[in-house]
Amino acid sequence: MQNYEITTSMFPVAPPYDMVYKNEVTDQPVGPHSHNAVEFYYTLTDLPDVLLNDKVLEVKAGTLLVIPTFCIHQLYHEAGKLYERYIFSINTQWLDTVFCEGAPEFSYLKDTPMPILLYPDKKGKQELKEKFEKLMSYEDRTSIAAITAFLDTLSFIHGMTKKLNLKKKQNLPISPSQKKVNDIIAFLQDHLSENINIPEISAHFYLNPDYLARLFKSHMHISIGRYISLQKISAAEGMLRNGSTVSEVQEALGYSSYAYFFKNFQKITGMSPSKYRSQYTIK
Repeated sequence: MQNYEITTSMFPVAPPYDMVYKNEVTDQPVGPHSHNAVEFYYTLTDLPDVLLNDKVLEVKAGTLLVIPTFCIHQLYHEAGKLYERYIFSINTQWLDTVFCEGAPEFSYLKDTPMPILLYPDKKGKQELKEKFEKLMSYEDRTSIAAITAFLDTLSFIHGMTKKLNLKKKQNLPISPSQKKVNDIIAFLQDHLSENINIPEISAHFYLNPDYLARLFKSHMHISIGRYISLQKISAAEGMLRNGSTVSEVQEALGYSSYAYFFKNFQKITGMSPSKYRSQYTIK
């Protein structure tokens, strides 16, 4: 009699994805923010000033944005305007446990700081909408049928990314004034651990401080100070998840005191740095 070895695999109980469709006039657009999840944002509306981590650019209707975890972004900002989009969010813990752990071809979902812009052709647009509609049709998103549709959709999107050379920078649609703001953002990123101020930034770019502040806000729709706070806390989230202590993060990001770091972190994330670390640290 032949002996068979039986093995079992433990899969997360949580749904692997969330899928929504929205076609509405916004009263209060969502400000710049980041997620613990990977987000696929398929816009069916032109977006003139999109913030994606360290870039402001124009995004045309029919574009699929692949937004990795902890990426500061704001996709629309104008109140009273109709915005149509599909939002496909992926549970990264599910991916790590079941699918992407050790699969380098999917590293762009989490390890690439800059989002990817994909431009489906006419046939691709129709297929993408059909797949998204199918994902929304499942009430139980942990069912075999829902997970099969999820993997099929992820595979379809992955097929589009394979046509790109992800090691090269994309030729993004950026206007001259957006380019100037992006240069400012890059400068801020390089000095994220410092307590830099507007006069210092203005001096670096040989610009009037008032003009620089207006230019930045005209495209970013937030102040420079607010943007710096968001980027610092986004960086703090990533460091805490990767095992850094609260004091190490505070020091690395240039906060003068724990109280100030605590206040900013809790204001943006809704929890203390220590609670965030205990809840989300990657084991």
